Amino acid sequence: MNIATLPRRTAFRFDRVTVLLVAGTSRLSDLPRHLPGDWLVVQRPQLADGDVRDPDIVVLDDPGPRAVSAACLRHPAAAVVAVLSQYSDHQDVVDVLEAGADACVRAATTAIVAAHVEACQRRLAA
Repeated sequence: MNIATLPRRTAFRFDRVTVLLVAGTSRLSDLPRHLPGDWLVVQRPQLADGDVRDPDIVVLDDPGPRAVSAACLRHPAAAVVAVLSQYSDHQDVVDVLEAGADACVRAATTAIVAAHVEACQRRLAA
């Protein structure tokens, strides 16, 4: 597997945090409930180009390496969190991390995913 070389991220903005959720309609739909109330969570099917500024964090539900690389290239300033099934093989984790994901979560609960998203935001702000 080749490791992607991606553009350097710009400094984190200290205004409202925007999370782009690229997921099916039911899985992770309660993510906003587990994140700080002043964060904006938008979901890909509801989003038309130009509806919102570039996201700070992109959450991908069950992505493959190509989807991760595409998200990294489309949103170069954003942190990318890949959410895999709790039963995913360790090679799946390695593949999405090598493709450019900042974090990979193997979890069945949205609260755990939200904790990882908040941790990504803290790392960006540091």
